[in-house]
Amino acid sequence: MTGARSGRAYPVDEFLQALTAQLDRAQDALALKVRGTDRPLTWALKDLAIDLRVFIEITEEGRVTWRSAGPGEDAASTVHLSLTSITRPMVEENSFKVERDQDSRGLEQIAQVASLDADDQRKLSWMGVRTIGQLRKLDPIAVEAIAGIPISRLQAALEAASHPAVTAQEVVERAGRTLLAIHGANLADGTAPEVRLAGTPVEVLEFRPARLLVRPGAQHSEGQIEVLTRGRRATGFFHLPEKVEREGHKNGVNGASVNGAGKEAQP
Repeated sequence: MTGARSGRAYPVDEFLQALTAQLDRAQDALALKVRGTDRPLTWALKDLAIDLRVFIEITEEGRVTWRSAGPGEDAASTVHLSLTSITRPMVEENSFKVERDQDSRGLEQIAQVASLDADDQRKLSWMGVRTIGQLRKLDPIAVEAIAGIPISRLQAALEAASHPAVTAQEVVERAGRTLLAIHGANLADGTAPEVRLAGTPVEVLEFRPARLLVRPGAQHSEGQIEVLTRGRRATGFFHLPEKVEREGHKNGVNGASVNGAGKEAQP
């Protein structure tokens, strides 16, 4: 990073990601060299040290950025950056496993309902909480004491996080039948929920909190998805191929993504 004072300030995480991505490409090139030429590997990068003269700032959003010092700028800080190789177990031990998250929706999905402002979300992010599934594992009393987020807002967030939500739908072809997979969160709680397509109840073949599989009727082509579970309702939108197309093709067809927020069921 070089340039005059008007140069761009880079978020620290973006700088590190760009640097490590280039190192990964160098490693990939070495692997191709070994496999393509049968030439033995003669060197490997274990440690890398860089000294950077930068001006460090914190944005209003709480992100740390740095800008390289230009000519004549003598007040810059010197950052000593060292990278070293790590093993696969170290990566797995210190990485968040998205696939283990029970609800991978971002906090912004419930922020407005729960009155979580940008400062609250930033504090939660600093604690490593970026998804609704992670939020639901927290103790509100402990979070209030550590991060200063009022317990009333945390409890409202946890309440909003428990509502069912439809996030996507997918057309599935199985044994010559056209089925509809409904993706979301809190869609089932031990028993099959009631599902309506375009206002008509349909059979629920499989149900899990994050996914339902239903059998559409011959009359269904598109319309509203309604999932009623635990006295609450989640909505979305579905689209199926035309009936002739559904009978003539056996390949899976992906549906469009939808967004739906959980709502209280109306009597």
